[in-house]
Amino acid sequence: MKTGRFTAAAVVAFLFVSNAFAGKGGGGGVDLTPGGFDYYVFALSWQPAFCESHSEKKECKSQTEERYDARNLVLHGLWPSRMNDRQHRYAYCGVKQRVKNLDNPDTWCRMPKLDLSDETAKELAVYMPGFASCLENHEWYKHGSCSGSKANDYFMKAEELVKKVGETGFNRFISAGIGRKVSSAQLLDEFEKDFGPGSRSSVNLFCDRAKGRAILSEVRIYLKKALPADGNLNGSLAIPDKSERGDCPEEISIDEVGRSEK
Repeated sequence: MKTGRFTAAAVVAFLFVSNAFAGKGGGGGVDLTPGGFDYYVFALSWQPAFCESHSEKKECKSQTEERYDARNLVLHGLWPSRMNDRQHRYAYCGVKQRVKNLDNPDTWCRMPKLDLSDETAKELAVYMPGFASCLENHEWYKHGSCSGSKANDYFMKAEELVKKVGETGFNRFISAGIGRKVSSAQLLDEFEKDFGPGSRSSVNLFCDRAKGRAILSEVRIYLKKALPADGNLNGSLAIPDKSERGDCPEEISIDEVGRSEK
């Protein structure tokens, strides 16, 4: 009887552990349950800088000075993130290995097609230039799959956020600085004009290096898990994990389409 009770207890324990860790597949022991995150990293690209080192990309070959991404921050990604996850292992939630194997730039377009409305796809082509290279597939399967949302809803939210950033003085200041040099402090001051004192703790600046210059390449804004329906960022900023650090020096160049700064 003792053996029987022990066996039954072992089975119950096994089932409990199995259920507790459901959704951890492919995460090296990390719980990959969608929606189980703390905040979002809202990553915005400065496309002229990206295209300076990726001129072979479709979105870069077609870039013009008149296009939206020539003068505005655009969508790189919206990444569900966890505190203390310094290696960013919370990714690919429920994504099969055969799909993960396709997650490199050369095969993004071979990943399973996403169920996006015509309107969402049309707007992504504007606000996420990498859509021309199927960047949306990479962003969904690696990051969006962990959001707890459907793909179309996820990208609709991201598009609204990009539009709201485009209306800020921060975005206008960057645009006005095209072809010139600005300081990191100036950029952060402009961000605080939009979002209030201390809000610089919710943004980081990232730079590429080229020909002795530090070029603004990405802005990451940290947002609360509950995103506003209208994309309004006021009241939605979050403080990220301490491992999140920008890398721009004090002096930054704002790149222009096809040319270095004057």
